[in-house]
Amino acid sequence: MRCKRYPETRVFGYAIERLEELDETGLPRPPRFEVMCPKTGAVLGVFDEVQAAKRFAIVHELRTIREGTQRLNKDIRAA
Repeated sequence: MRCKRYPETRVFGYAIERLEELDETGLPRPPRFEVMCPKTGAVLGVFDEVQAAKRFAIVHELRTIREGTQRLNKDIRAA
């Protein structure tokens, strides 16, 4: 099986790459989209549609911001 990666877009620093693969018989498989962590480059999720990958990156970033804000508020209250 052969796989080629193509940069699709970036959302808030998260790289989204399109994967094009050929199966064992040489026929193309439907493309997949991977969301990569902006800090480590680790794959955070794999999706069938680019819109789903973009949505995941946005939601992931919003959750990270919310968790950081909650931590900061706890530290302020504790002080």
